[in-house]
Amino acid sequence: MIAKREKVSIIDVARRAGVSPATVSRVLNKTANVSPELKERVLSAVSELNYVPDPFAHGMRTKRTRSIGLIISDITNPFFPELARGVEDYVSSLGYSLILCNTDAKPENEKRYVELLLNKGIDGLMFTSLRIGEDVIRSLLNDGIPCILVGRKPENIEGLVYVVTDNYRGGCIAGEYLFSLGHRRFAHISGPLDNSAGRERLAGFIDALKKRGIKEKDITIINSDFTMEGGYKSVEDILRLETLPSGIFFANDAMAIGALQRFWEDRISIPETFSIIGFDNIKVSGLVSPPLTTISQEIYKIGQLSARELIKIIEGEKGEPVILEPKLIERRSCRCIG
Repeated sequence: MIAKREKVSIIDVARRAGVSPATVSRVLNKTANVSPELKERVLSAVSELNYVPDPFAHGMRTKRTRSIGLIISDITNPFFPELARGVEDYVSSLGYSLILCNTDAKPENEKRYVELLLNKGIDGLMFTSLRIGEDVIRSLLNDGIPCILVGRKPENIEGLVYVVTDNYRGGCIAGEYLFSLGHRRFAHISGPLDNSAGRERLAGFIDALKKRGIKEKDITIINSDFTMEGGYKSVEDILRLETLPSGIFFANDAMAIGALQRFWEDRISIPETFSIIGFDNIKVSGLVSPPLTTISQEIYKIGQLSARELIKIIEGEKGEPVILEPKLIERRSCRCIG
């Protein structure tokens, strides 16, 4: 007897049957020839899991819907609306529509949205994380579903096209800049390190400092998340350090802006007490006080290029990985102490 659980998804059926979600959809919608053996496996999995298909699903590939799904983790992070605008402007100019799905960084939500989009016959999927699992992405690719990864590199998924800023180089630039201002004690407030972008920014920062003779004991790493709340809370960890850093690199602008709020509440002057630098160059980063020095990635352009590569794949062309160069945007949250 199957234990009571949350609603079974098409992805659960695919995993039980050892096939892709697209194959499950084809069996259930009778839209393509499937071998008797595969059909039996799928139907057995459906029965075992008590799966009830969406009655409004029209099948995945019966026809082109000229729609694209963009799955993001946090709609409140200013990075994502700017990214989505770039995607939407590009796809709408070619007669496609965009379906935006916010997961709140929860794998179960990402799985649910992928199932929904597949059932609606989406033409292609844009992922900004891999929380759903690499095996699901591989299954989609193997079954010919156009997919693209935005904002980070895939590490173990062959054939997954991506559009990304050179996060490692961005971390290097942050370290080089703070060092050039005379700073010799540093902190990095990292994003989740299961995220390749976060790891690459951290690695670039540390490598740049080590090349300039900075010892590990003079670089403090504080783990947080890519949110304003994460940056706000990290200030408490910074202030508890026995030896305070003078230069702080936040893994994104949202975190740095959250920290600025906490510093202001504690009457800690920036950049007089700490020099801080962010990453992203979201629009609000130039409006806070003091205006935030940051590593810029062209967010709108990333959205446009991601849409371009995905539509190329949808229309039968070969998509290509794209890596953009970051650049330093100097404002007033850092000062020279050398």
